[in-house]
Amino acid sequence: MTGGGQGHTSATLVARQPIFDRDAAIWGYELLFRRPPDTENFPSEVDSNVATSSVIADGFSIVQPALLPNQKVLINFTAELLEQQIPKVLPAAQCGVEILENVVPSREVLRSLLHLKHDGYLLAVDDYVGQGELELFLKVADIVKVDVLGRPLRDVFGNVKDLKQYPCLLLAEKVEDQNTFQVCHRMGFDLFQGFFFSRPEIMRGKKLSASQAVKMRLLTKLSDENFSVAEIGEALRADVSLVYKLMKYLNSVHFSLPMKVRSVEHGIALLGSKKLKQWLCVTVLSELETAPMAKHVVSQAAQRGKFLELLGTGARGGVESNSLFLLGLFSLLETLLSVSLEDMLKDMPLDEEIVSALQGGESAYTPWLQLLTSYERAEWDETMAVMGQLGLSEERVVKAYEESLQWAMAFFD
Repeated sequence: MTGGGQGHTSATLVARQPIFDRDAAIWGYELLFRRPPDTENFPSEVDSNVATSSVIADGFSIVQPALLPNQKVLINFTAELLEQQIPKVLPAAQCGVEILENVVPSREVLRSLLHLKHDGYLLAVDDYVGQGELELFLKVADIVKVDVLGRPLRDVFGNVKDLKQYPCLLLAEKVEDQNTFQVCHRMGFDLFQGFFFSRPEIMRGKKLSASQAVKMRLLTKLSDENFSVAEIGEALRADVSLVYKLMKYLNSVHFSLPMKVRSVEHGIALLGSKKLKQWLCVTVLSELETAPMAKHVVSQAAQRGKFLELLGTGARGGVESNSLFLLGLFSLLETLLSVSLEDMLKDMPLDEEIVSALQGGESAYTPWLQLLTSYERAEWDETMAVMGQLGLSEERVVKAYEESLQWAMAFFD
C-alpha cells in the first residue's frame, strides 16, 4: 500500500527543528506546521481559531512523546490567536509562545501575553533585526530570536549589545554553517537554531582513527544484505559494551517484554535479524563520536532512516525499505565524521543507486532524500510535490514521522 496519492485528508504535516544551547546540547525545538485549509478539513461552522488550535494540539501530540525532561517546544502564534489565548491548549511546562514578526504590540496583544507569562509560558520574539516598535515585546520576552542569515556581523553584534538591557535569552536563528555558529557563540548568544549541525565540514587530510575504522568495517558488514545473523552474534560477543547496550535496550520500557533477556542468543531471537541489524547500525554509529552535537546528529540519522523505511514499505519505483533505512542513516555520515563521503563509501557494498543519491546524483533514491531535507526544513511546497511524485499521502507521512521520532528516541533514553 503506497498511501493512495494526494486525496482528501485532515492530516497536518509537522516538522521539529532543534534549538541548541551554548554547550551544543539540545535545549528544545521549534515546531512548524503545514496547516491545511480550514474549509477543507473542518466544517464551515467551526471558527478558524478553534480549527487552528486543534491543528496545533494535534501537531504537538506527535512530537511530545519524543521530548526529554526540561526540553521546550516553541510554536508560532498570530495576533488573533494570542488575543484568543489559544496557546493555553498546550502545557505551559513544555511549550513556549513565539510571537510572529508581523504581530503589532497592541494593548490587547500585550494583555494576552502578560496573562500567558503569568501562567508560566515562555515568550519568544521572532525575527528581531533591531525594530524599535518591538520594544514593548522585548520588555516581557524570555527569548529574543535574532535573524543572522546574510546580515553583516556588525549589525548582528549591534542587536546583541542593544538587547543586553533586557532580561532575556538571545537566540541566533538561521545559523547555516559552523563558522556562523562559532561567531555567534563568541558574540554571546545563548541559543542557536539553524541547519549548521547537518552541514558537513570536511577536514582535508583527516583520517579515521583506529577505533572509528573498526566500527566502519562493522558498518560495512551490516550494510551487506547477505550478512548472516550468526556473524552479527559474533560481532556482538566481541564487544562487551555492545552486549550491555543490547540488554539495556531490550529490557527497556520501549519493548514491554514479559520476561528479562537471558543471553545474546535470546536477545537476537527476540529482535529478529532485521531489527537487530538496524539497532546495531545506529548503536555503532553513536559510538563513532561522543560530542553533544554528534549525539544529536546520530539521533537525527536514526530517525531519518526509520522515517524512510516506514514510508518505503511497499513503495513503487524499485526501491527497498531496507535500503531506504540505510540511505537515511548514512545521509549524515559525512557530517558526523568530517571525512568525505566518497572516502567512506568506496569500500562499502552499497547499491550504486544509494551511493549516487548520497553523493548528490540522480537515482531512484534521490527523491526520498529530497523528501527528508525539505520536510525537516518545513519547505512544504517542495515536500508536497515530492510526496505526490512518490505516491504518499499526508496521513502516511505524519504517521511515519511520529513513529520514527519515538523509535529513534528509544536508543537515546
